[in-house]
Amino acid sequence: MKTTLKNQVEFGKKPKDIWHYVKIGFLLKGTIDVISLIPGVEKEKVFNVVDTVQQKLGIDVLNDYIIKDPELLTFRVGRVVSQAIKDHENQSLR
Repeated sequence: MKTTLKNQVEFGKKPKDIWHYVKIGFLLKGTIDVISLIPGVEKEKVFNVVDTVQQKLGIDVLNDYIIKDPELLTFRVGRVVSQAIKDHENQSLR
């Protein structure tokens, strides 16, 4: 008698297909580009607001896309490094 497992256990994140990232990229970058067309609004600042919110809410789908996009990753790294420098300076003054 041959037995087979009908249910398989999967660990970790399930891989996303290319169309998933195309949709996310189109929505994320498109929205940031459109909002940054408003005079006085910088693309990096718009992204930083979106990125901060998605990190606090734990939206992994956006995070996965951001770490694969060089421009958005540059914005994030710049923000995180600047914040780390400010935190260090504030601690040094105490």
